[in-house]
Amino acid sequence: MKLIKKLMPLNNAEKIVFNNLSEYIEKNKKIKKANLIESLNRVLCEDIISPIDLPYFNRAAMDGYAVIAEDTFGASETNPIILNLVNNDEIFSGEAKKIFTGEKLPKNADAVVMKEFCNEVKDFVEIYKSVHPNENVSKVGEDVKKGEIVLKKGTLINPYHLNLLSSLGIKKVNVYDLKFGIIPTGDELVSLEEIENIEEDIKKLNGKVINSNVYMLYGLVKNLGFNGKIYDIVEDNRDSLKNTIKLALKENDILLITGGTSVSERDITVETVKELGNILIHGVNIRPGKPFGLGVVNKKLIFMLSGYPVASAVQFELFIQRFFTKRKKIIMPLKRNIASELGRVDFVRVKIDKYVDPIRITGSGVISSLTRSDGYILIPENVEGYEKGEFVEVYLF
Repeated sequence: MKLIKKLMPLNNAEKIVFNNLSEYIEKNKKIKKANLIESLNRVLCEDIISPIDLPYFNRAAMDGYAVIAEDTFGASETNPIILNLVNNDEIFSGEAKKIFTGEKLPKNADAVVMKEFCNEVKDFVEIYKSVHPNENVSKVGEDVKKGEIVLKKGTLINPYHLNLLSSLGIKKVNVYDLKFGIIPTGDELVSLEEIENIEEDIKKLNGKVINSNVYMLYGLVKNLGFNGKIYDIVEDNRDSLKNTIKLALKENDILLITGGTSVSERDITVETVKELGNILIHGVNIRPGKPFGLGVVNKKLIFMLSGYPVASAVQFELFIQRFFTKRKKIIMPLKRNIASELGRVDFVRVKIDKYVDPIRITGSGVISSLTRSDGYILIPENVEGYEKGEFVEVYLF
């Protein structure tokens, strides 16, 4: 196995990955027009533009009485204004109509007097408080205006989005539709199913580790609304890996291979993929996650991820998660200094309180740094760390 001679800058690697993903999705029409219920927890692949104003009519924002605001001027508890009570779709000066929250205002009405300031007596109502025009009224387009982008491409659809879309009369949306195959590799791995009692079996492991990466990657894939299939552990054998790759390519759109991407004799993933197709990337100047690889076999993309959990998670975040949907960002001050090396992008897991607190700066196998973190910061390659108190951008998990 040859050494990774030159590390690619993160920006260059992302461009290659994102361009190839876009091209594959477009050429193979990996987009689905989904019903709203089906679109839940899926990623939008286009902007959604509102076809109407919302609300599309002036409506009451409170229970009370729809009035012409001018008729109420001067009203008080000691000097109530008396208006005739009607039940029409149109009112005139000197009239009021009983109305409930969300109900359409009658024509000519431009305000609502809350019921707490009214007293209904037979065919008229006493008004004890004046209102100004548009008071307690939701105007046309107050929530959403026609032609406005209501959801952006890359939005992960949640239940509140379903409410908004259905209110706008939108029945279907276009979402990404991909199948991911997940292949774990390495003689050092043991299946979780083989463990009956970890306290008793730990001595039998004899240095082997539980195949945990696949569960994380499966979860990350499912969180993007995609289907994932986990394959059996492949030992460090090229023929076995080739056979599994060929099978997985028939059953999936994209493959994630975890392990075997570094530079030792047992790291055969990159060379095996190269024998089957082409290598576009091997080695990116990031920490953790340097031994990232991207290959193309039978016009399908193969992401070669590290066997170390944190490195694998970072690679998924930077090259897959960030393509489909963007993390929310906040800007907060640092609790303590963070050192970094010029020429390399550092991915730093952080905890959020009153400050941004780095959990651990090094260690691509420290799984707890992921479970304890609220997000991460990226230290650019041209920045030599950050100082305590400095404001930084945090991408929230």
